[in-house]
Amino acid sequence: MMDWSMRQLLPEGLTEAGQRLAESLRKRQVRFPISEAALAATLEGIDDPSLRGMRLRLEEGGRLSVAGEKRKGVWIPFAVTFIAVPPPAHEVGQAVDLYLERVEPLLAHPFILRALGKLQEMEVSGNRARVRIDRWVGQQEWARLIPEGLRGRIRVVDVTTDAERRLLVTLGWDEGDARPALRP
Repeated sequence: MMDWSMRQLLPEGLTEAGQRLAESLRKRQVRFPISEAALAATLEGIDDPSLRGMRLRLEEGGRLSVAGEKRKGVWIPFAVTFIAVPPPAHEVGQAVDLYLERVEPLLAHPFILRALGKLQEMEVSGNRARVRIDRWVGQQEWARLIPEGLRGRIRVVDVTTDAERRLLVTLGWDEGDARPALRP
């Protein structure tokens, strides 16, 4: 609740304009494509000499398939498929969650997740790897125009793939209780 002196500083017209701006920002979304080649290049950042021949392929429905070989005395071929999804609504910050969907051979999943955990932008928990994209968002020109307090409410709202073999990540406003709103 605003006191009388604050009402003088924020006349009703300005407050209403701010509310309209916040509402229009809430409805906007930014979708950015990440090419299969760019994603595959991140595999080169995995510093693990016991892995070789790592290949990444994007599939329909926001799926990433990774294949390669792991040295366990002998070179063992493996293949894993992750499904990329937005993080749960209660999580803050911009991220994409990768959940293990399929693993061959079954015993391959621990070393894959350990290898992903070595990447700076990854957080691994259970059968999930969270790709933190907060820093990338903060470096975008459009994001710099948004006040930092509101920028923290931007979140990943959709992840899918397209026919051009790109991962499409859509950013929008947090739809929870913390969505941007100006109240008198």
